[in-house]
Amino acid sequence: MGISNKTNLIIIASGKPKIWDKYPNIGPMKAKEVYTGTFHRLSKAYAEQFANDYLILSPKYGFLRPDDIISETYDVRFTIQGTNDNTIQMEELKKQWQKLQINPTERVPMLGGKKFRGLLASITDGKQLFSFPLEGATGIGVMQRELKQAVETNMPLYGTE
Repeated sequence: MGISNKTNLIIIASGKPKIWDKYPNIGPMKAKEVYTGTFHRLSKAYAEQFANDYLILSPKYGFLRPDDIISETYDVRFTIQGTNDNTIQMEELKKQWQKLQINPTERVPMLGGKKFRGLLASITDGKQLFSFPLEGATGIGVMQRELKQAVETNMPLYGTE
């Protein structure tokens, strides 16, 4: 058996387009099948290739495992200005993180923009448990290109190896 060069865990962002936008009556779905946007799909492909496991970070549900069931569509986002009634509260996110009992021996990569840095630091009381390999990208298009290239060449992004 070969030694795996996979990271243990990657966190990916959920995303706005969801399967119900195309199939409104499809009913409850697994989290890994819900988010249909290009960025999410590329992030998921990356996570499946370079990690043993991944979590989806949703502004409504918090940390989702790929097989968690989501019953219906929603339109909620994380905002700098604060949260609306449907956004998961910080205390609940902290509880979820503790309940997951993730005690990383390496930094956990988060595939997303800089808005996630403060959010994840708050969840872990400022502990630097995360890396942000896409943080230097100048926009969503660059992030998508980097993810696609990493998957196609089987070369992990710097900070997730």
